Amino acid sequence: MNLIRNLLAIIGLIAIIGGAFAYSKFSGMMTQMGDMDITAEKAALDQLDPKAKDVYMNMWTKLKETGNSADATVVVYPVNDGVTPEQVEAAMKFKANELNIKGVGELPLSEQVKLETGKDQRFLKIYQFCNPQTAMKMVEYSDAFSAYLPCRIALIEDKQGKLQLYALDMDMMIHGGKTLPPELLEEAQGVQQIILGIMQQGATGEEF
Repeated sequence: MNLIRNLLAIIGLIAIIGGAFAYSKFSGMMTQMGDMDITAEKAALDQLDPKAKDVYMNMWTKLKETGNSADATVVVYPVNDGVTPEQVEAAMKFKANELNIKGVGELPLSEQVKLETGKDQRFLKIYQFCNPQTAMKMVEYSDAFSAYLPCRIALIEDKQGKLQLYALDMDMMIHGGKTLPPELLEEAQGVQQIILGIMQQGATGEEF
């Protein structure tokens, strides 16, 4: 357990790819590190959110399984069989309205590419949602959080013809570093549950 904690302190917060590479390369080098280095790394890890270790270990597990860093950082909801893109969209908008989050943009990518090329495409559309006040609070905490805004949900037809809903796994943003201030943590977790709720509703294709 201590070995894993030390490894995560060194590599887990840098980048998922760099972390995975370091995980495989550094495991045999830990005995060569001085006590002072290990103590410093453990002290850095102890400053992080209590859930940070689980966040990065889950990402590492997904990366080992898929070999794809994008797969390691998203959540996926398969759409129920027989549900159309139009029904998914209507269900998501219904839920977003119910949960009082704003739809701030749509990117019909497959439709646009079809117009440009004249060729049919697999369905792909991006939906963007935002709670403006929470967004500004996140940016007040760290300008870098602006890169996560607005929250995006992708509806895509996979290569087998089945619809899937994808969104960024917000655990990394919420729990991947030092614990957020209590009020901001509560709001960020609230937005996370809203996005997951929208995806769950969209996957059913139902408005209720």
